[in-house]
Amino acid sequence: MMTFAEPLFLGLTLAALPMLWLRRKAQNALGHSQVDTHNRLRRLPIIGWIPSLLFLLAWTALCVALARPLLPQENVKESIQTRDFVVATDISGSMWTPITDPAQQTLAGGQPGTPGTTTGAPPTVNRIDVAQASIKSFVERRKGDRVALLVFDDDTYYHWPLTTDLKIILRKSQLLNKRQGGGTNFDGPSEWSPGTGPLQAGINHFQEMGKAKTKVLVMVTDGESNISPQRFEELATQMEALGVHIYLLGIGESWTKGGSPMTADLTRFVDRLHGVVIPVGDAAQMRAAFDKIDQLEKSTVTLERSVSFKEIYQWFLALSVALWLLYLTATAIIRENA
Repeated sequence: MMTFAEPLFLGLTLAALPMLWLRRKAQNALGHSQVDTHNRLRRLPIIGWIPSLLFLLAWTALCVALARPLLPQENVKESIQTRDFVVATDISGSMWTPITDPAQQTLAGGQPGTPGTTTGAPPTVNRIDVAQASIKSFVERRKGDRVALLVFDDDTYYHWPLTTDLKIILRKSQLLNKRQGGGTNFDGPSEWSPGTGPLQAGINHFQEMGKAKTKVLVMVTDGESNISPQRFEELATQMEALGVHIYLLGIGESWTKGGSPMTADLTRFVDRLHGVVIPVGDAAQMRAAFDKIDQLEKSTVTLERSVSFKEIYQWFLALSVALWLLYLTATAIIRENA
């Protein structure tokens, strides 16, 4: 069924009737160079209404074109073999800390060494830059999978829902360093943290849109925050009930130096779910972890593409132009004054 993007313009069609009335009221007497032409017109009075009819049709076609008619396209169902991945990326203030680990600097496209300390030194490489590079490395290997992108600080924000369009995930991930967030909240919502943390947000998204048998939450973070004991168990129980796997891409030097007290809670949470911590920058560990992820089972998911609409205003615009030309031609032939 045809619909309209700007239906209010259809109301302009009502203006045609008063315009026709004024036109006929103001028109002059018929002027013909030959009396026999006038006599023929009187015998066929319907001819005199042809210009009015063409005017009405041309005006209506123009109003319909202005209302931007749309034709819905047929929905397409597609069955694919896939897995569902939710990538939750830390954009809290600590993610803007400069990186000194040479391996992580190199991963982010920088040069080894302490950046920005001398004139002519390479640009500063921050943890968020390393996070972007690690997401790129991960997502590029997810061909055929569905991936979602969330970002978090003291709350979680949905950048893109689960999709097979990995190009848009990559584009969105390369914009993460444009806005610095606030604090870090892993266990919210809780008594101390009203915002929704990435763990709960990932669970919620799997519940709302997850379709594949294999569900994987990928945390990209420096891990510097705590998880309360109560929420620790609540979150772990929810993830176990959904069968969610968890992988952590650890950003920053603490993950390459055996961990720190600041990352202890998140590390314990990953261990509790038999997940994997991947220290970013360790090429061998990253390859091994990605290979392990690639072995996770795929399942059949039926996707129904959203309804799309095709603009057809140009058809009515062309019809309107043709009718206006016919109207002018008919008016000239019958010699009416418009």
